Amino acid sequence: MKFHIVHLSTPKNWRGGEQQIAYLATELDKKQIQQTVLTPQNSSLSNFIRKYRNENSDSVLQVKDLQGSSKFGQARFLARFCKENKADIVHLHDAHAHTIAVLSAVFFQNKTDFTLSRRVDFPVKDNFFSKYKYNHHSIKKIVCVSDKIKEITAPSIKNKTKLTTVHSGIDLSKFEKNNAQTEVLKQEYNLEKDTILIGNVAALAPHKDYITFLETAKQLIPNLENINKRVRFFLIGKEDGSENDIQNWLHQNKEIKDYFILTGFRTDIPIILKELDIFLFTSETEGLGTSILDAFASRVPVVATAAGGVPESVINEKTGLLSPIKDTTSLAENVERMLQNDELRQKLVEGATKHLQHFTKENTAKKTLEIYKEIRN
Repeated sequence: MKFHIVHLSTPKNWRGGEQQIAYLATELDKKQIQQTVLTPQNSSLSNFIRKYRNENSDSVLQVKDLQGSSKFGQARFLARFCKENKADIVHLHDAHAHTIAVLSAVFFQNKTDFTLSRRVDFPVKDNFFSKYKYNHHSIKKIVCVSDKIKEITAPSIKNKTKLTTVHSGIDLSKFEKNNAQTEVLKQEYNLEKDTILIGNVAALAPHKDYITFLETAKQLIPNLENINKRVRFFLIGKEDGSENDIQNWLHQNKEIKDYFILTGFRTDIPIILKELDIFLFTSETEGLGTSILDAFASRVPVVATAAGGVPESVINEKTGLLSPIKDTTSLAENVERMLQNDELRQKLVEGATKHLQHFTKENTAKKTLEIYKEIRN
């Protein structure tokens, strides 16, 4: 079956959603499926696609600048683009893309079918336009990144058959290529070889709840020091709204601030992630948490909060240890359990490695393609 898929993505920066679009588009490109990514000029996603095309001479993947200075202007552009380029499906990857697409259907007679990705674990807003755009007849499928997101979204959707789950996936080969154990972090930050490294990899965004990470660490530090264990806590990710709160906390707890290292954005995650002894994930809200999957691929044991879709990857006592959201005592206890029990740690790593096979970019692309075919049949 031949068709033209248009991916609409409005962010200029690069976060988990953009990584998933990149995985999906490049996997489908291997099958020579016609696709166009519409995204702002010089966005991170645009730059990625252009670089990918330059490196893959047989690629049929296209990228075009999203034009228009307002949502209505962008909606007009989308309607014209779909008509002129005979688009079969527009895959909407964010809330702004969703709005633009519905406006294009209502005001500019865009007859194209839409598929919507839903990645956030809070309900649809309780206002007329939000409910209208989620239930618009052009939205043929709402693809949720976890069953929990599907459950949260369902009350606002009249036709529940539109809802489906396709878990996000990761590129396992990135971690297989970097299989050797390194000591990049310990060397870069002048740490002793026996130092325990506990960290998280995520943008410093409010919903990642790094204050809970810090408070958990605060409980752990005296316990580990009492048994002569050196420890450092790594916050690995770019600034994204929570950095002032983190710095204020460190200032208020200056007696232990040297235990914490903020690395900023890193491009060597598959290398440095393997150095962590524990991956401590403390999000308050989360669609799925693909950085957990990265930890699984790196064979790093995971302690996490049961936020959103996290329990679908971190199955308590099987693939990791779960704690209630914001429960620093439970999180600290689970970290200590993991550090003190080699047998438990090995069992959870093996369970996570096996479970990870359900969360590959190849699986995500395959299931998404099946949805496209269902819509076109």
